[in-house]
Amino acid sequence: MTIVARAPGASALNSGAWDLAATSRSSTEDWAEWPEAKVALREILRSREEHPYSVIGRGLGLDESSDFIHQALERAARTLPLEMSSSDSGAMAMVNDLGTVKPSAWVQSSMREADLRSWRRAKALVVGFEGFPKFRGEFIRRSLLEQQEKQPFSHLEFAGSLEMAVPGVSGRASLTAVEIAEALDREENFVAFGQELVGYLEGKVYDRILLPPLLGLENTRHIVEALGKITKLKVAETLATPMSVPGLRLHRAIERFFDHESFEKIEAEAVGFDAEGRKLKALYLHSEEQRHRLRASAFVLAGGKYLGGGIKRRRQWREPLFGLPIWLEGKLLKHQSMPQVTRRDPAISQPFLTAGLRINSFAQPLDGDGQIAYDNLFAAGAILTGFNPAQEHCAAGVSIATGAVAGRHASALS
Repeated sequence: MTIVARAPGASALNSGAWDLAATSRSSTEDWAEWPEAKVALREILRSREEHPYSVIGRGLGLDESSDFIHQALERAARTLPLEMSSSDSGAMAMVNDLGTVKPSAWVQSSMREADLRSWRRAKALVVGFEGFPKFRGEFIRRSLLEQQEKQPFSHLEFAGSLEMAVPGVSGRASLTAVEIAEALDREENFVAFGQELVGYLEGKVYDRILLPPLLGLENTRHIVEALGKITKLKVAETLATPMSVPGLRLHRAIERFFDHESFEKIEAEAVGFDAEGRKLKALYLHSEEQRHRLRASAFVLAGGKYLGGGIKRRRQWREPLFGLPIWLEGKLLKHQSMPQVTRRDPAISQPFLTAGLRINSFAQPLDGDGQIAYDNLFAAGAILTGFNPAQEHCAAGVSIATGAVAGRHASALS
C-alpha cells in the first residue's frame, strides 16, 4: 500500500479526543446526564439519510450500523501506537485548555482523568506553565468553578491554581507548545518539575492535578505515571485547541503505524490521473522538481475539505484532482457564491461546512447524475457531504468509519 501526502493531515490539529457523535448540549447542562455517544449516533442513523454514517450503513440494520462504527473506532484505538481511552458510562465531560467542557467519546489516555463526569467532590489543582500564556491556571480554575455552580451534583468541591516554571526552558517568555513538550520529554526536566510540584503540595489536600496538554511528545505516558506516583494524586492533561501537541502525537503515531506495516510513503502532490472509462489507472505526482506516475488497482481519496484543498471554488465548486462534483443538502453546488451558502449568524451551523462529495454505501464517489464516478475510486473523511465536521462532534468518527469502509473495498480490488 502506498500513502501519498503533500502535507500532514488534519490529525495534526487533533485536540486529543475522537468524537463519535453528540447531542446539542452545552457545558451549562448536567454533565452526569450527558448521554452515551451511541445514543446520538443512533439518532443520526434514524433521522439523517445523507450523513456519512447513514450512507455507509445502508442495507444494514440500526444495530449493525451502530456496532460497525463503534468497532471501527475501537480497532483504530487498539491498532495505533498511542493509548486511547473511552467510557462505558456515557459521554466524557472533558476539560479543554480554554476552561470549557465538551462531550467526548475517546481521548488520549493521558487525559482520561480530566473527565469531570467521573469526579466526586474533587479537590483539583490547575497548573499552568510560566511563559505559556495560552493556558492560565487561574482562569481555568475560575471557569470550572463557575460551571460547577450550575451542576446538581458536586463534581468539583474546590480548585486552586499554580503557575510553574518548566525546567530546561525556564526564564523564557512566549514559549511554544512544542518547546515545552520537548523539554518535558527529557527525564531530568520532568523529574525536576515533579520534585518542585511535590514540594508545593506538601500539607495541601488536593486529590488531582490538571495540567496543560504539553506533557511530552514521546514520553507522555511515563510522565503522567511518574507524576501520579510521586504526588500520589490523579494527574491528567486537558484537551487542546489547534495547533496542538496531542495532534502532533497522533500524527506521529500514524506515521509509526505506517512504518511498522511497511507502507510506502510518498511526499508529493497529486496533480493529474490516467483513466480508461470508469477505471483509474494511475496518478501523476509532483514532488519538488520531479514528476512521478503511480499505478494502482484502487485509490482512496481523503483530501479534507477547504484547508486540505479537497474542495475548491473557482468558477464553480469542484474537487480539484478528479473534477468530482460537490453536493450540498442533496443538491449539486455549481456557481453559487460563498454568501449563498453561508448564514449571517456565526453561532449556527453553516451550510458550506456540510458540502462535499456524495458517496454510495461502498464509499465510492458519485458523479453529477448520482452514478459511480470511477469503479476503483473511494473517498473518506471530511471531504464527504452530509455532515459538519467542525460543529457536529463527529469528525474523527466519520473519518475512521468511512476510512474503514473505503479501505476494505479498495483492498478487495487489489
